[in-house]
Amino acid sequence: MSLRAGLSGCGAMGTLAVQQSRLHDHCDIVALHDPDPVALQAMRERTGIALGSTSFSEFLSTGVDFVVLAGPCGVRREQVQQAADQAVPCLLHGPMALDADEAGAIAAIAEAAQMKLGVAVQGQEDPVFDELRRMIAADWFGGIILMQGIWGEDDLITTPRQTNDWRLRPDASGHCPLVRLASHHVHLASWLSGRPALQVTAQATRGFLSLPHDSAVATAVLRGNLLCTFAASHLTSVRAFAIHGMDGGIRIAGDRMWLFGKKPWQGELIDYPDAGQNVMLARTDFGQRLHRRAAELELHGRFARWIDDRDDFPCPAEQAVIDMRVLAAMNRAAVSGRTETV
Repeated sequence: MSLRAGLSGCGAMGTLAVQQSRLHDHCDIVALHDPDPVALQAMRERTGIALGSTSFSEFLSTGVDFVVLAGPCGVRREQVQQAADQAVPCLLHGPMALDADEAGAIAAIAEAAQMKLGVAVQGQEDPVFDELRRMIAADWFGGIILMQGIWGEDDLITTPRQTNDWRLRPDASGHCPLVRLASHHVHLASWLSGRPALQVTAQATRGFLSLPHDSAVATAVLRGNLLCTFAASHLTSVRAFAIHGMDGGIRIAGDRMWLFGKKPWQGELIDYPDAGQNVMLARTDFGQRLHRRAAELELHGRFARWIDDRDDFPCPAEQAVIDMRVLAAMNRAAVSGRTETV
């Protein structure tokens, strides 16, 4: 059965949510919300979704089965409380909240209402990362030594913004690029490895934007001495992730992937038949297998199945809160200059 979903937040991420949810028939976004009437109307025209409102309470009254919150994370607690009052499950686009305390409060609202709440993490819908998780479980990498994530989005500096744009307001979207951007890679690292972070360090720079930080780099030591580095910046455009173990390694950047391993691998997507070879792959090499798997893993559809108890969900509220505590420790470290315990 296809569930009816409502989307709050008619920006770029909202548009992507509509596109992704149309890959399958597990849910259909049928209602829109945005306090900006111009953004709301533009989304109507882009998607053909007529039902919508600038009022969140009116939006909830449309009778949707769950809501997708893709707008500013600074208003999430109020939105989740209103949804919980009507027993409407919530899927939050990452980052979950401004900080760990706010994330905990949001999770507590959902728990008190016995309402399902999840966080959509970019990468967990990706068949390539799903296969990496299988490779880790099968010990293809051997003992994992390093994970590295780099995430940069430069739209705040390359595209002129209005001074009241919520993306430039720390109270609406947070003040640190580690939360705004690297949160996705922090979620991915814990999801892929299954290990908690124990301590972190961080440094940040500023000077080009009105935000407190322009760029930041953090390290995290996970249980078992797995060292992770996370870099995030509003001054460049880049997205890359790497895993290096004693027996193999993978680096992913854009649509390209580099592999090196001491033993072969044959998976649903990745074929590495000759051990000891440096191999470059492109997403186009995976063909229809990638598209088929992408429809199965798409997070809005998976959340809909989770509501119906027909699937699990990779980042439920309780895991998201744990990861937000890691990010909070990184923010403390960026200010204190000390190693912080999670």
